[in-house]
Amino acid sequence: MWDVLNNFDRHRFSGSNRLSFDPPLSEVAIDWWRDHIYAPHGIYPDDLGDLLSASAVGDKTITISDLDPRIGSFVVRIKGFPSDSGEAWWTQRKLDLSGPLFEAQRMLIPTGDRQKGKGRMLMADLIDTADRLGINTITIEAQDIGRYAWARFGFVPDRTAWMNSVRTQAGRRLRMATAEISPASMRSYRDVLDGENPKLIREVASWRDPVTSIENFDRDTGLPKKVPLGQALLLETQEQWYGTFFLDDPETMEIFRKYVGRGQ
Repeated sequence: MWDVLNNFDRHRFSGSNRLSFDPPLSEVAIDWWRDHIYAPHGIYPDDLGDLLSASAVGDKTITISDLDPRIGSFVVRIKGFPSDSGEAWWTQRKLDLSGPLFEAQRMLIPTGDRQKGKGRMLMADLIDTADRLGINTITIEAQDIGRYAWARFGFVPDRTAWMNSVRTQAGRRLRMATAEISPASMRSYRDVLDGENPKLIREVASWRDPVTSIENFDRDTGLPKKVPLGQALLLETQEQWYGTFFLDDPETMEIFRKYVGRGQ
């Protein structure tokens, strides 16, 4: 009887200028991919790299590394070619079928491409890929701009991070803006930061009151810029956090769709 595995092409694991494996895959590893990725989803390694970077135009290279059939995990790294600035974007994801989950490990967007939505759309590619593979959980370590951006995207810090660090640091930064916020608004904001539900980070990220930045300065005047309060509270601290995005949570998906400009 014919089935999908009759068309399985082992030559797709040989590597090329576009696709590499580190280390080269053993026959056992190729068999694992066949049984756990190709059979249920019809996806080869280069297909997965393309899915994870579907929004990125232009040539790219894909590297599959550290594939371990015993625990069912591997890392995918996709890299674009350098732009006129000499920099290249890249993103790294880990798929762990023992979870099952994706780890949104790392991403670099060249300076000239920042503030243009490229990082946001690469993260959306990850959400779409997880959905296609039937994976409902994505984890992240929110660093740098991600401490603000990924909260707006729908990620939620773990309870320990929220209780012991994120809300505490945000509260300290809030106090620095006391003179710029009405007493009534200040009380409301403090009530939110006193809450114990990590999902409250989404409300913090939505606060738009303009406050004076302590990090961003106008190039011409040297004066501090005004930034949204939520950005100040989540970015102008040194607190990083581990968080999770749940694809099976309707509220999370609604936030995601709005943030990336999609309808239902």
